[in-house]
Amino acid sequence: MNLYQRLSYTALNFPTSAAGMPIFIFVLPFYADDLGLGLSLVGVIFFLGRFTDILTDPVMGLLIDKFPSSWGKHKHWIFLSAPIFMFATFLIFLPQTSSPSWIYFFIGLFLLYLAFTLSTITQLSWATFLAPDYDDRTRLLTLREFMALLGMFSVIAIPAIVEINDPSLQAKVNAIGIFVLLCIPLITMNSLWSTPDSFSAPDQEKSENSFKNFIALFSNKMLIRIVTAAVLIAFCMSLNGALYLIWMEVVIELPEYSSRLMLIYYVVSVFGLLAWRHLSLKISKHFAAGISCVYAIIILSIGFIGYWYIKDLTTFQKLIGVGTFIVLYGFSFSGPLPLINAMTADISDKLSFEVGENISGTVFSFLTTLTKIGFALAAVVPYLILELYWGFDISLGVSNTESSKMAIYYIYTFVPIISYSIASYLLFTHSLGREDHKKIKSKLNNNAL
Repeated sequence: MNLYQRLSYTALNFPTSAAGMPIFIFVLPFYADDLGLGLSLVGVIFFLGRFTDILTDPVMGLLIDKFPSSWGKHKHWIFLSAPIFMFATFLIFLPQTSSPSWIYFFIGLFLLYLAFTLSTITQLSWATFLAPDYDDRTRLLTLREFMALLGMFSVIAIPAIVEINDPSLQAKVNAIGIFVLLCIPLITMNSLWSTPDSFSAPDQEKSENSFKNFIALFSNKMLIRIVTAAVLIAFCMSLNGALYLIWMEVVIELPEYSSRLMLIYYVVSVFGLLAWRHLSLKISKHFAAGISCVYAIIILSIGFIGYWYIKDLTTFQKLIGVGTFIVLYGFSFSGPLPLINAMTADISDKLSFEVGENISGTVFSFLTTLTKIGFALAAVVPYLILELYWGFDISLGVSNTESSKMAIYYIYTFVPIISYSIASYLLFTHSLGREDHKKIKSKLNNNAL
């Protein structure tokens, strides 16, 4: 592919990220506080929305592998996701009532994540065709992550600008929704027009065993280890996102700087992405991903110790300390998950060779199915614990008890440390490297001939 085709393909991740990231940061607090649903109810609704969406992932992976169209194996699924994505974005980000019911919020979330499923699994399966080489696959999928970071950067920049004239959470959420609605059709149509697709027909006889292929993946130790690492990383990243605004308000007590510091966080993550990508090309994907997890653990540990030195300082001094932590922590954000996606594509090649057909859609639906469990638990677990056990009330802000504030701080710090520790071990002990993949691709090419 030429550069324009690569950019067109990877840009599909821009609106997905632009709509997905604000769910944790802005939408959940907006529905919990401003729209009056409450923290624990919002957490439960979010979990149910994600959990029911999980059930669609295996089906989507099988459909990709079994039902191509005249456009190819992937393009029609991207096309179908766009109108669902736009309708769900309108429901979630531009609610037409000031007191929506829990059913309204649940339906909006379910449709949004259904659109994400249609688009994301298709994109990842498509990458195995667009970038068959071990290192080229890393380049393409890290470029895809770069587009995700641009999406995040955009929707953080929007609230930072909006809050100058209107600091309300509603104004920020509405502005993000309008931006995403404009992006979806433009990016989707350009990608469908510009990016090549695979036209290989599925083996109908073998495709009859598609569900068996999915179930069989649970017994594949190599894939399970990598997917487990992805679940843990997704959980701790999403937990940090779900607690960020609350952490900034009631623990750090600098809520007026939250959007601007988050903007810095995602700007720094772009440089981190380039560094982790470069490292993976020099050594291997799994070692680079493992190192990024260890780096995150170190920064979180330093941040935990540093908090006790800055918590009673002046606003400016505290801002410098927190800003430094966010810059350093942001460097790790884009390290492991895009590399895990590339590693999963490599494992997909291995499994496709073993079963005798391309099952990339099934493999990536397996990854996203389990990873979504981590995303779903990231909001419901801390929200329920804080509200039901610690008595935290989001409407009270800094007036909450000291014990509930410290609970937020400990959850924000130590849950990710534990998750990253386990994930790093799983990544460091991964066994499919560059030379092994080269042999697998050679065998696949020989079979194709």
